[in-house]
Amino acid sequence: MMRVLIDTNIVIDVVLKRTEFFESSFAVLKLLRERKYRGFVAATTLTNMYFIVRKVAGKAEAMLAVDKTLQWCKVATVNYKVLDAARFANMKDFEDAVQTAAAKNFGIDTIVTRDKEGFVNSGMQVYTPEEFLEVLK
Repeated sequence: MMRVLIDTNIVIDVVLKRTEFFESSFAVLKLLRERKYRGFVAATTLTNMYFIVRKVAGKAEAMLAVDKTLQWCKVATVNYKVLDAARFANMKDFEDAVQTAAAKNFGIDTIVTRDKEGFVNSGMQVYTPEEFLEVLK
C-alpha cells in the first residue's frame, strides 16, 4: 500500500476550508480517510496546524482539527535522528526538511504538498494534490 505524507498546508486547506485549495486537498484526504492509501503527517504538522487554526478559529476548533486529523493518519515522529537529518538536508526550508526526514524515517513513498518548490532536493516523490489525484487515475 502506498504510504503518503501530507504536508501541513494541505491539512490546513481542508480544516480552514480555504476556497482556492479546498476541493483538491479534500479529495486527497478523502482517499486517505477511506484507507485507499496509508496517510501520514509529521508530528510537527499537528502542532503547526493547532497554532494556525487556534489563531483563526479558536482553541476548541483547533483541538477538534487535531482530533479529526488523527482519525485518518498515522504520525511520523520527529525525534533527534529526524531533526539531525533535517539540519543537514540541502533544502531551503527547515520545516519541509523536518517533514522529509520524518517521511524517510518511516519509509514513506510520497509527499503531497502545494509547495513543491520547498521539497526540491528532498529525494522524494512530490506531488501537488492535483498531480497526485491524476497519478492515481
